[in-house]
Amino acid sequence: MEADPSLFAPHNLEARSSALDELGFLQELFRMRGLDAGDPFAARARALRQRLEAVDERLFHRMRQRIRAGGYTPRSLRAALAQYAGNRSTKRADLIAGYDALDVAVHGLLLTDPTPRETIVRDPEMVQYEATPMRAILAMIDEAQIGPKDVFYDLGAGLGHVAILVHLLTGARTCGVEIEPAFCAYARASAARLGLSGVSFITADARHADYGEGNVFFLFTPFRGAILRGVLGRLQEQAALYSIRVCTYGTCTHEVARVPWLQVQRVDMVHDFRLAVFHFLPLGEAGSQA
Repeated sequence: MEADPSLFAPHNLEARSSALDELGFLQELFRMRGLDAGDPFAARARALRQRLEAVDERLFHRMRQRIRAGGYTPRSLRAALAQYAGNRSTKRADLIAGYDALDVAVHGLLLTDPTPRETIVRDPEMVQYEATPMRAILAMIDEAQIGPKDVFYDLGAGLGHVAILVHLLTGARTCGVEIEPAFCAYARASAARLGLSGVSFITADARHADYGEGNVFFLFTPFRGAILRGVLGRLQEQAALYSIRVCTYGTCTHEVARVPWLQVQRVDMVHDFRLAVFHFLPLGEAGSQA
């Protein structure tokens, strides 16, 4: 790896991510064998890791500067991310999403500070924070056809990267709803660091949040059971005001698929690890589906 100049090319984030994973494994192996302090190979692994991480940080710094300056369009930013982290399809056959180099790019670009500790005790039906895979976000943008006229809400927004990315990649106004104040503060700081006026975050229980003019809603299984049913009730109220789309990822998709006033866009979307899009069915049509 030390002799491979391609690893130090700024655009080669995907290969660099794999190399950093291998180096992390080696460093852990050295540590377990008590060789992490004075062993020359351990020192070389540590130095190489630092060099590769510095390349990444310079790349992310330039991207953040360009975002702040308004230098990306949604299309050009998506193209840049694809160039740096691999341009995989988000079409139907590839909708089973997982983490890859694109998530490394997002983490480096947006999540620059350590994850804050939670300050509240979660209800047992509230799911612990986990980042949404970037491939699922791209699939959502494409499948739900989110555009600059939409108002997007991420319910259970965590550290805010979904709301920020949807805004950057579509031009839509976005809002994250998150019950943990420390996470919400982190998300606001991330958006402010990039100078994004079209992104906001509110600290609230999703069952009682003000959804404003929201017409696209996303849930990465942030809660289950009675809480999820309560949130779906709020979304049904919102559907009386606006023509809404509900996007889901994770196990909550199966419960949302049972809601009579929502119709899944395609049957094959009802899956734990595929992005699903549901459309509102007016009362008469919902009744006829029963």
